[in-house]
Amino acid sequence: MRGTGTGRTNLASEVTASTVASQVLPATFPPVTVRPPVTRVVPLRRDTVYDQESETARMPVEIQFADGTTARTELVLNPSQLYAADVQMERAIRARETARPRQSGAV
Repeated sequence: MRGTGTGRTNLASEVTASTVASQVLPATFPPVTVRPPVTRVVPLRRDTVYDQESETARMPVEIQFADGTTARTELVLNPSQLYAADVQMERAIRARETARPRQSGAV
């Protein structure tokens, strides 16, 4: 590399992407927890809560993994997601009622 006439070299031009990355990124990363695939997400038998401030509904759910482990969290729905879920659940309920065998003498 040629000098700049002052006896100093232009260090900025000598810095490569790998040099910069090695200075910015840590040499080691924290361990990553790899979970098995999710088999299903099940609503818990607890009330869904609507938060007016964030305009979200929060439904407690349990995530079930293929290895049998579980984790509890919340399904968070914004207003449009909440309305879409309501429409879809109503359809599923109607389909279930239509598919159920009629019991004689039932009121």
